[in-house]
Amino acid sequence: MSMAPTNLTTGAEVYTTDGEKLGTVKTIRGDRFQVDAPMQRDYWLLTACVGEASGVGGRVTVTFDKDHLDDSKQEMTEDSR
Repeated sequence: MSMAPTNLTTGAEVYTTDGEKLGTVKTIRGDRFQVDAPMQRDYWLLTACVGEASGVGGRVTVTFDKDHLDDSKQEMTEDSR
């Protein structure tokens, strides 16, 4: 199982490559992290899609733009815990 990038922390703000804020990191489990998304259901992304992470309370930039968010959402399964 791959682990989360070292600088990926709960509370960090999550942005796409085109600068759109997705929400904040709510939970990190194995190779996935949950985004606390305002005004919509929370969702999971793979830690592999993290391009940059600046540490505690910082900023996380994922490797896709907002138009590809739905393609990147993941299910949290027993295998991924």
